[in-house]
Amino acid sequence: MTTIDVEYYRRRERQERENAERADDTMAQRIHLELANRYSAMLRDLAPMPMPVMGRS
Repeated sequence: MTTIDVEYYRRRERQERENAERADDTMAQRIHLELANRYSAMLRDLAPMPMPVMGRS
């Protein structure tokens, strides 16, 4: 995944949350929030997993 892809997902998440705030219909709000949550999940999946620190003897 490139930096451009990450920025795209961040932008789309933010846009969907803004769309949810502006929506008059509760079903439309839920759909926009679901989309935002999916973009957020994609971003979480892209985050590198921290390596465990091994204890010293």
